[in-house]
Amino acid sequence: MKKKQLIFGILLIFAMALGACQQAPTPTAVVEEQAPAEEQGPEHRVAMVLPGLKTDEAFNQYTYEGMLRAAEDHNIETAYVEEVAQDEQVEVIRQFAQDGYDIIIGQGGQFGEALMTVAKEFPDQNFVFSVATDTGGVPNLTAATVSYSHAGYMAGVMACHTTQANKVAMILGEWYDPHRQMEASIKQALTTCGKDIEFTSVATGSWSDVNKAREASLALVADGYDVLIPCLDAAYVGVLTAAQDSEGVWIVGTVIDMAPVAPDVVVGSALFNWNELGYQEAAGMLLDGKTHILGIAENGISYVTNDLLSAEGKAAVEEAVAGLKSGELDVAP
Repeated sequence: MKKKQLIFGILLIFAMALGACQQAPTPTAVVEEQAPAEEQGPEHRVAMVLPGLKTDEAFNQYTYEGMLRAAEDHNIETAYVEEVAQDEQVEVIRQFAQDGYDIIIGQGGQFGEALMTVAKEFPDQNFVFSVATDTGGVPNLTAATVSYSHAGYMAGVMACHTTQANKVAMILGEWYDPHRQMEASIKQALTTCGKDIEFTSVATGSWSDVNKAREASLALVADGYDVLIPCLDAAYVGVLTAAQDSEGVWIVGTVIDMAPVAPDVVVGSALFNWNELGYQEAAGMLLDGKTHILGIAENGISYVTNDLLSAEGKAAVEEAVAGLKSGELDVAP
């Protein structure tokens, strides 16, 4: 019988945090301390717009910390707004542009329309649509993301060598183009281990709602799925608890290493290096109006495997990583 590592208190903490998010006031820009000033002033003035909290221990926090790391390495003044709702996006982004920030980053797939709107109004400033591949043809808007395809392929290889029921499922919050790419690469990897595997995907409608993720996971388990691949923010805890409360169900993590939270069910994780993405965006390394996808070779994606994954599975992951780095594997970027 698997030991249940998580306790109700964890869920309660997340529930309290989510409640606090719902009561947040209208976003106000926060200007960070500038990196050591030079006589000629800062090299860049960078603003980051976040859909969630910069302390979420997930996507928002790590991209934000990447911006701060860039500020330490370069002479950069930074600012941010967190918890920006859909109806506030244009106003917040436009205000940063009016304040003269020369790099404005919308950190998340939900910012596309707002970024395209404001970027057209301020053609002499640079905008970054993060976790996206669509620039909308706007010359001063760059799209940047980590490679969901590389992450999905590695997760699929781990799942392929783990499932006994030959049924694998992905759980996410909402569908954006990168998640479709991830889904496709998982399916591709599931054909590599000689099994006939049934695959499905479920969007719960929330990246942070633990209960929704848990309920969706339990429904999948009831349908016979024995490997779950969560691609979520705080809600991933719900997937882990569902696996721990079920017999013979395993987790392949994505985004972060999920084993420290539930070592009894996590066989491995495909890691999204959001810190590196935030760093390159804020440092001005990607400002060309094109799309940039940071894969394994660009340090956008890495991985970790655990003792629950078979030796054969670990070898298959290492072989996949080598193929993705060299480009020999035919996997979309």
